[in-house]
Amino acid sequence: MKKIIFLLLILAAFIGCSKRDNPVESKPSELGILWTAHLDSIASLDSCIIPQVTGRDFYIYTPPVDLPAGETLPVLYLLHGYGGDYRYFNVLFDVKNLLDEMITSGEISPMFVILPDADNTFGGSFYVNSPVDSALMQSFSGRYEDYIVNDIMGFVNTHLRVNQTAAGQGISGHSMGGYGAYRIAMDYPDLFGSVSAMSAPVSFRGLLPLIPAVFAENGFTPGDTAGFYAIAPARGKRLTSMMFAMAAAFSPHSVIDPDTALFHRLVNTTGFVGVDLPFAIDGTVDTTAAPWTTKWLANDITTRFAMGGSAALQDKALYLDCGDSDDLGLHYQNRAFYQLLTDAGLNARYIEYTGYTGNPAGHVNFVNDRLREVLKFHDRAFNQ
Repeated sequence: MKKIIFLLLILAAFIGCSKRDNPVESKPSELGILWTAHLDSIASLDSCIIPQVTGRDFYIYTPPVDLPAGETLPVLYLLHGYGGDYRYFNVLFDVKNLLDEMITSGEISPMFVILPDADNTFGGSFYVNSPVDSALMQSFSGRYEDYIVNDIMGFVNTHLRVNQTAAGQGISGHSMGGYGAYRIAMDYPDLFGSVSAMSAPVSFRGLLPLIPAVFAENGFTPGDTAGFYAIAPARGKRLTSMMFAMAAAFSPHSVIDPDTALFHRLVNTTGFVGVDLPFAIDGTVDTTAAPWTTKWLANDITTRFAMGGSAALQDKALYLDCGDSDDLGLHYQNRAFYQLLTDAGLNARYIEYTGYTGNPAGHVNFVNDRLREVLKFHDRAFNQ
């Protein structure tokens, strides 16, 4: 319970099936089942420099249907945001009851929904394979993209009657999970026919204006050497913690690299075990040099789209949304990314939604409503 409360505090600020001739009928008198599956000794998360919990629970939503022999259902992989785990969408946004309501009313057709756990030591993995250290030959903090694609999807394909064609598989997520959805879809173009993201960080350049807030959380004044190396993640320092999570995913410090200009040692570690943050002692980010160019921008969705991701998203149904008062300014990023998608002639839709007096559309507070639209979007894609 303490962990859930802590995750909620973090979230408060940051956070294949072709059209069926004979559709499977749901039973309005019955409810779906949200059950906990477990994977133990996951190779993707084992043997890391920063130890990870390798045994992971995850949720599977099984819809209330009578599935005839030999028939399959589409499947949606729903990725949680930073600071959460597999319980994220159910604890915060009541996804089980939403699915029951929409399926039994006929608003959407039955589907499986998979809710993985990509939490880690840093509060979130960003669904990437954290780099392998050349000296130790170990991933810094785990291979989370492999975990989703190989371990989670492998379990689902083995144990559930899911449509395994691209047309019958969708991927979505909120915030960090939306980043993961588009990244994985671009890295594995044959897996998914529909991709969506809610309030996702799709351009890391758009995060640069948040760096002064990181300084403020740590009482750091640019130019203060001691203050620079004292910057560290902690409860209550939400943007700092997120910055370290991204650095663990994108720019961990090589244990044999003596250049400590950007290095930040992690608590309870020795030697050069830590991360390189993208800003220097004077508070600036050199956008022409490493690690920004070679590590951070290399993992940027907009950059990856330009470097082959555009072709990977061809012929897919694409969706983005974001509040017009997003706490992190992600609506500006999503507008620009949507323009890239449409300029490339892709089948994309973007919704920038508003709030109302006293309740602006921020990063988290309207996700309940948006989740309904995301489920309808994927249902339409599954049934085309």
